[in-house]
Amino acid sequence: MANRTRVLIWFGAVALIAGAVVTLRATDEPHTKDTKSDDTERPVVVDRYAADYVILPQPGRAPAPPANVVAVPDGATRLRVSWADGLPGGVTPSGATGYEVRWRQNGASHVVLVATPDVLIDHLDEGQRVRVEVRTVDAFGQRSRPAVADGTPKVVADRWRGAMTGMYDDFRDPPRLQERWHLSGYRGCVDVVNEHGHGLPIELGCGADLAVLRARQPMTLTAPDASGELGRVAVRTDTAGTGGELTITLAPGPVDRVGVENERADRFEARDATLPGGTIRVGIDTSGVHVSAAPDVPTGTPGPLQVFPTPARGPGVSHLYEVVLTTAGLRVYQDGLAVAVAGVVPTWQAASVLFGLRGPDQRRSRVHVLSAGFTGKATEVAPVHEVPINAGTQRVLDLSEQSPQLGIARTPLTNATSARLVATVTMAAGMDAGGVVVQLGGIRVPAPAVAPPPTANGAAVTVRAEVPAALLGRSGADSITPFVLRAPGANQQVRVVETYLEVTQAGGGTPPPPTLQPGRTPGPDMLPSIDAVLANSAGEPLTSAVVPRTGQILLDLSLDGASNQWETGSIGGVQGFQVWLDGKLAAGLPTRADGPGLGGRHTLSIATRGLARGAHVMEVREYAMDGTERPQSAVLNFTVR
Repeated sequence: MANRTRVLIWFGAVALIAGAVVTLRATDEPHTKDTKSDDTERPVVVDRYAADYVILPQPGRAPAPPANVVAVPDGATRLRVSWADGLPGGVTPSGATGYEVRWRQNGASHVVLVATPDVLIDHLDEGQRVRVEVRTVDAFGQRSRPAVADGTPKVVADRWRGAMTGMYDDFRDPPRLQERWHLSGYRGCVDVVNEHGHGLPIELGCGADLAVLRARQPMTLTAPDASGELGRVAVRTDTAGTGGELTITLAPGPVDRVGVENERADRFEARDATLPGGTIRVGIDTSGVHVSAAPDVPTGTPGPLQVFPTPARGPGVSHLYEVVLTTAGLRVYQDGLAVAVAGVVPTWQAASVLFGLRGPDQRRSRVHVLSAGFTGKATEVAPVHEVPINAGTQRVLDLSEQSPQLGIARTPLTNATSARLVATVTMAAGMDAGGVVVQLGGIRVPAPAVAPPPTANGAAVTVRAEVPAALLGRSGADSITPFVLRAPGANQQVRVVETYLEVTQAGGGTPPPPTLQPGRTPGPDMLPSIDAVLANSAGEPLTSAVVPRTGQILLDLSLDGASNQWETGSIGGVQGFQVWLDGKLAAGLPTRADGPGLGGRHTLSIATRGLARGAHVMEVREYAMDGTERPQSAVLNFTVR
């Protein structure tokens, strides 16, 4: 496993110190193998050790077992196992930092370590009953008694499929994706990969990616039923697991993206000026459900509905999400459980349906969409061939600005009866979104926004321009130069996010299949990430890198494995951690009491009177069970005066 070093900056750090420090002092000397952490020939063994100025925490009683383990089928070879706060109304077991999940099949034992109360068990035999045991694991690796559940993997039809009168897709044939959907994402960072049997697999390969699926067919509202329902959208996906995010957007007009790209759901505002007029958006992440709407969306008063806290979700575990529009407001459901309401009412009769898919920040990930659909009238959509193209510059030029002499090959247009250029650009102060034009050689073509554009800085705007007939067919030049986008008042901040052609070919035919990438092979289970903060004796994070030579400071460590499960569905076991001060071992704490640890919270007390005046470097090293790989680490710099 590759070593990842995080350098933590003091200023602005925020942490909470949980619980009191148990004043147990270990006096034995460090094990000889602990003093050679970089010696790859001899495994590192983390033993309990504390220098005379360090006080270590001590294990308490074993944690409580998880409650109400439930195993339900999630396909022919999979079970979704949930427990504790992964179920409606469930609570986290006392002392839990993670869980050990065990099962047997065909005489073989299997075990995975997870940080969340929700896991997908795959590669099972269809129709064969499986007994699953779940144990709570605390911060020292102590195990609880097991909680047991039985489940049988089998194919279960989507019960909500029949209601999806407008469109339903189970993504069993990813090569036909472009017939029904447009996938928006930075090329080379967002790819459909060659993985079979688990819906539509989308790899987010650059660590901060947003993939957006837009249904080519619009959703239309229906006359309200007895409950006032106008329509609903449903999607089954694993995108909203810990560290990930799912957005469900309903926008009048065929927009490809909305809002500000790097804005996370927990920062959505109830009334959001970055959204196109009439847009309603629902964001779902670890922090909950966040509903936002454009300023012009009318307000309603949702009827009485009991809303429950959102059960916890594990990375790689699919759940069903439904957004229901009514005459009084909006409702959101997870697996049939009402988890949010909002007083927003659509004014449009038809809208585009967009699903935004995002993994953890700064980490490659793969998400899956297993099925999706919406109600309303089924609408025929003319087949188009989608051709990605690149503008000559990745910014929008002013109307009079000189353009680079870069263009596009005319090849996609040689057999076209018509073509449309679609682009998404960002807004900036002073830019007129109503005046966007596309320059194709010597021709400038109006490119109006497909929905009422927002005016906020950084907001996405989708525009479309019809390609002139003079540029179609076999006669003409081989290329079109220059190819740029222009707008009145555009400046250096106005970016081109995406450009592509929608081409109607002579003779029709289905769109070509997307190129399926091979995808990355998952690496070994990742260790929990390290957050390290120094605090004063009251547990308040220090606001200065200078500490007095009298008294004590606290080292607050949080080893968190939840988002690190995205790579493999489980996390690597931890044998313990060491604290090194100025190149010398200051403390060691094993976390493998009954088996591999899974992280957790630890607070160490350090007497500053035992430290020399001047600058110091503290490093926390976290070791896997075999002790042969280089450790994960975090570094703190401070000065004693």
